[in-house]
Amino acid sequence: MSAATTTIVSVAAVARPNNTAVAELATQQKAPGLEDAFAARVIRMRVNGKEYSAMVYPRDTLVNVLREQLGLIGTKRPCNRGECGGCTVLVNNVPVLSCTYLAVRADGKEILTVEGRDYDKILKTLQDAWVEADASQCGYCQPGQLMSATALLKRNPTPSIDEIKLAMSGNLCRCGTYMNIIEAIQLASSRLRGGSS
Repeated sequence: MSAATTTIVSVAAVARPNNTAVAELATQQKAPGLEDAFAARVIRMRVNGKEYSAMVYPRDTLVNVLREQLGLIGTKRPCNRGECGGCTVLVNNVPVLSCTYLAVRADGKEILTVEGRDYDKILKTLQDAWVEADASQCGYCQPGQLMSATALLKRNPTPSIDEIKLAMSGNLCRCGTYMNIIEAIQLASSRLRGGSS
């Protein structure tokens, strides 16, 4: 990663280090004997096609880093305990619950969030189909729903209804738009395969 293409972000919370401290910490991490299991560390990840460096503590979750450090607030944290799927993002194309996924695990990985529309064709196609199929009501769970659907179509471009239901079973929608979500996924699948429906 070149310095010109890497964005360094510091935690916005009180008592967290600034950007200079991020660079100093990165230098310190290379020195032997300075390992502290509870100390902040610099991680590097590619989010929606862009390189980022962030200073995180071992307890920081990926959803917090995405929202509070990178300003990517599309990823929601409805339950904040890994039960609803609303915080789902893709890590190396695998859906994960970012409210329980520790940020240090994202070091060196490729992250896709709901803001990655311009970076990922499948996500963009799904977002367009979502609107046309009226798959959202309040919309709060939709970022996680979209990311689970994106992961599904990446690994299975032509899913059956049962395969869609299984892939989406970890995502809860209080508004109950499940049938419209299935329709949106089918519409996106058809369009990605060159269909016009």
